[in-house]
Amino acid sequence: MTRIVHYVNQFFGGLGGEEIAGTGPVTRPGPAGTGRGLARWLENDDRIVGTVICGDNYIAEGGDAAVDEVIDLVAGHAPDVVVAGPAFGSGRYGLACGAVCRAVIDRLGIPALTALSPGSPGADEFRAWVPILETTETAAGMGAALQGLGRLAPRLARGEQPRDGARHEGLLTRGLRRNIFEEERGSTRAIEMLLAKMRGDPFETEWPLPRYEAAEPSDPIPSGRSFRLALVSEAGIVPVGNPDRLPSGWAKHWARYPIQNRDGFEEGEFESVHGGIDTSYANLDPDRHVPLDASRGLETEGRFTLYDYLFTTNGNMGSLRDMARIGREMARVLVADGVEAVIVGST
Repeated sequence: MTRIVHYVNQFFGGLGGEEIAGTGPVTRPGPAGTGRGLARWLENDDRIVGTVICGDNYIAEGGDAAVDEVIDLVAGHAPDVVVAGPAFGSGRYGLACGAVCRAVIDRLGIPALTALSPGSPGADEFRAWVPILETTETAAGMGAALQGLGRLAPRLARGEQPRDGARHEGLLTRGLRRNIFEEERGSTRAIEMLLAKMRGDPFETEWPLPRYEAAEPSDPIPSGRSFRLALVSEAGIVPVGNPDRLPSGWAKHWARYPIQNRDGFEEGEFESVHGGIDTSYANLDPDRHVPLDASRGLETEGRFTLYDYLFTTNGNMGSLRDMARIGREMARVLVADGVEAVIVGST
C-alpha cells in the first residue's frame, strides 16, 4: 500500500475562497476537496491517508516558516509520497505547491510531485528540483491532471524515477543540461529534423524553447510633446564598490542611484557587476549600457525631462518570476513619480 498525503489550498480543499486565503495550515484525515477526485485514480491498496490545507496568502506571506508548519503536518501522516495540487497556471498556489514539494524532498527525504502549466511561476521556480506534471492553464484540465498524478505518485513512492523530460510521462523538463554522446553529429540530426518537418513527419526538437508571456506595447507618446523619461538597466550598473551588494547573477532586488547632477558616467565612478558578460568595455564607459550622456544631449533640446534616478538590477540568470516582480516594483515607483517613458539598457 502506498500512503499519500495531498496538499491543497483553501479553495480546492473546500474551506472557502479568497476571503480566507490567510488561513494557516490544517489537516484532515483521508482525501478532501479535489483529493476525492484524485483518490478515484488510485489502484490496489494505494490511498490518501491525509490532506493538508493552507491558504495561499498564508504561504506567500509566511515564507519558509509557513512551509515548515505544512511539513510538520505532512510528516504526522507518515506518507510514502506527497502530491500537491494540481495548481495549473495559478501564481500563489503554484508557488506554494512547488515550495511544499521541494521541502518534502529535502527535509523528509521522500518523493513529491505537483502539476502545473508550463508558464506558471511555480514551474519556472521549482522545475529543477520537483517533478512537475504538465497541465492546462486552467482547471478545465482537472480530470487529466488528477489521472496523471494518481498514476505517477505510487510509482515515485516505489522508487521508479521517470526519465527526465520523457514526453510519455507528461512531465515538464527540469531545465538541466547534460553532455551525452550521439552516433550522428549535430548538423546531420538538424537536417534530418528539417526534412521530417518538410515532409510533414513527426519530429522532436532537441532544444525546446521557453514560453514567454506576451507583453502588449503601450501607446506612443504624441510627437512634439515633452515628457518625463527614466533610465533603467539590467546590466548591473552600480557605483564602484557595489554599495548595495547587487549580485552578479540571480538578482532578487534592485537599487536606484541619483543622476540629476551627471552629464554621463565616468570611468572609475560606476561599474557593471553583471556576471554573464565581459564587463571591461562597460566599466571603461558605463554610458555604453546606460545612455546618460546621449540622453542629456536630447534633454537640452527640449525632447524630454530626465528622471533624477537610475534604476538598476542584474538580469543575468534571473528567474522570470523575480524579474517580473522587480519590473512591477520599479514601474509602481516610476508611475507614481510621473514618468511616462523608460529606456531599458540591455547587455
